[in-house]
Amino acid sequence: MSKLTNIAPLASFLIIAAFFSTLQAREIKDGYCDYEMVVSTGPSRGPSTKLKVILEAIGGDDINTTNVVKNWGAMGPKHTYFLPNSNDIFRTRTRCLERNFCVVLIQGKKGELKPHWYINNITVATKGPGGIDRFKTFRFISDNEFTSLWPGISDGECP
Repeated sequence: MSKLTNIAPLASFLIIAAFFSTLQAREIKDGYCDYEMVVSTGPSRGPSTKLKVILEAIGGDDINTTNVVKNWGAMGPKHTYFLPNSNDIFRTRTRCLERNFCVVLIQGKKGELKPHWYINNITVATKGPGGIDRFKTFRFISDNEFTSLWPGISDGECP
């Protein structure tokens, strides 16, 4: 009887490990990727948290979120995003895009940006099945003060 009690924890571990391996294999088969976006801000506090971010890939596919902080925010629910001179991290897991990102667009509500805001750069990293490992940095003009996020600001160029 004591041999069976020693085997029970091992058997439980193996069943749980097999379950998670199956889930991971399914996600790879289904073509899911992990995306991480780091927004580096300048010397002024940014807008409210209701920003729309569109990451467009070569060929026209995109990832679109209407509330990047709520949907992607990775720094905890009590974190204040877009403080002066900060690096804010956003993460999500969604379908893999076949190609690398070529443009980023950030948009807020009309008249929402008070006070003025600076973005130094936005870096996007992609990790996924089959060796997908991409990294792209969008650089906004240094000391470029955004007085509005309507209709939107962007960086990058798609062919």
